Amino acid sequence: MKSDAITVERFYTEHASALELNLVAGANGLKRIIREPTVNRPGLALSGFTRYFANKRLQVIGNAEAFFLKSLSPEEQARRYEMFFSYKVPCVVFSRNLQPQKVCLKAAEEARVPVFRCPMVTMKFINLATLALEMMFAPRGTEMGSMVDILGVGVIIRAKAASAKAKACWR
Repeated sequence: MKSDAITVERFYTEHASALELNLVAGANGLKRIIREPTVNRPGLALSGFTRYFANKRLQVIGNAEAFFLKSLSPEEQARRYEMFFSYKVPCVVFSRNLQPQKVCLKAAEEARVPVFRCPMVTMKFINLATLALEMMFAPRGTEMGSMVDILGVGVIIRAKAASAKAKACWR
């Protein structure tokens, strides 16, 4: 694992308060890596269509997914959750303070996938979590230089420290 990898644990530690996240299962999986800086609603995957399942993303279950799963028999629910967690998703967040079913929590513990609850409306959580992930995934670096505004466009003039950057800007 790269040292700068975004783990579920790091995401949770840095954003639990702002996103009102509560861990309810799968604490053994907090070292899982979030590989894409966005969020997925797994409705199609839970219904059985997994061809384009974005399983490398944080997964969010809202009312639509929760009510669909509740409409299934207990045996079918268990199969769907087992299939869902077999894709090694980083973690799952139940929005709107939805209570994950026992069959979900059992499958998550077996697969070592963290499950969280959040009181936010699904889209609000998705928007805030996406912003948080984008900031965590953003490239970072340090440059020596001078910044100038040229006709409304920011320009950095790079050069070694203590060189004549400032003088070059005004000639």
